[in-house]
Amino acid sequence: MLISPKSAHATFVDLTRNCALPLDPDVLLRTDVLRHHGHTVIGDVALRAYKHKSRWTYDERDVRRAGRALAELPVDLDDLAETHLPDYRDDVSPEEWYRPDWRRQLVSLMFDAARLKAFREERPYDENWHSWKKLGDNGLPGGLTMTEFIQTRSDTPFMQNIAGTKPSRLLTWSGTHWLLPRAYMELLDRWERLEDDLIDKARTCSACGAQGPHLAWRTPTANGYITLCPPCPGEAHLLYQGHLRGVLYESLRRTQRADASQALHTEVSRRGAVEVGGREGAASGPRLLRPGDGGLSVRQVRQGAPGARA
Repeated sequence: MLISPKSAHATFVDLTRNCALPLDPDVLLRTDVLRHHGHTVIGDVALRAYKHKSRWTYDERDVRRAGRALAELPVDLDDLAETHLPDYRDDVSPEEWYRPDWRRQLVSLMFDAARLKAFREERPYDENWHSWKKLGDNGLPGGLTMTEFIQTRSDTPFMQNIAGTKPSRLLTWSGTHWLLPRAYMELLDRWERLEDDLIDKARTCSACGAQGPHLAWRTPTANGYITLCPPCPGEAHLLYQGHLRGVLYESLRRTQRADASQALHTEVSRRGAVEVGGREGAASGPRLLRPGDGGLSVRQVRQGAPGARA
């Protein structure tokens, strides 16, 4: 059964009430990001979204499957492992930015919080401005405390989540490196592979199989998003070959194609050309039979009714 994002959210929250991981079920409400690949990925489960009557929906079975999988995930919060986080970089290309990499994303969350703190404290923009990038003894940049990091952007929690979870609440600083529960890291690795696969599929043209840049070829339809490269939509239309040259026809309805009108005109002309004289007292010679004459309607001609055949 298809259910609304709000119903999916309520169902998911109910199923994961005792989950050991800090989850962010609000990702189910963010239908704007479905443009990326048409799925919401929570943990290592992808929930496909369906557009029904111009509204986004989820399959209730998928929501329950994701909720049960996370609720039953065995996580020992005391079994910690080193995360090996990369160095922070400002010069990340758009292509790299959209690629799922939870370690890079976690570092970006830390430095985003440090930069935001610098703005809020109205630090002067001078030679010391970039001091927010300097790491402190607690492993965080810009003089951040762990509490400040966790509470950063609390009004927009989706900017602090990875894979529908809140990693900042599980981080532990050993004094030299960051630690996370081992089972949680394995979950994020699976999420990374799943997300990467979905992104690759969403970059592939559904008509010719060519691969394009991220999001560039995504096209909205009544049933959701599809991927079409620029040449493919044009190839779906007939090229004009001059087949209407010299053909006279009256104004068309907006929903009527010109070449369909030509077929109608040709059929009516052929039907009328074989009728000579017609009615009593009429002049001899070919006469164009107009739709409506002799009980022949436009609809009969279009549909190929028996009365429309010669």
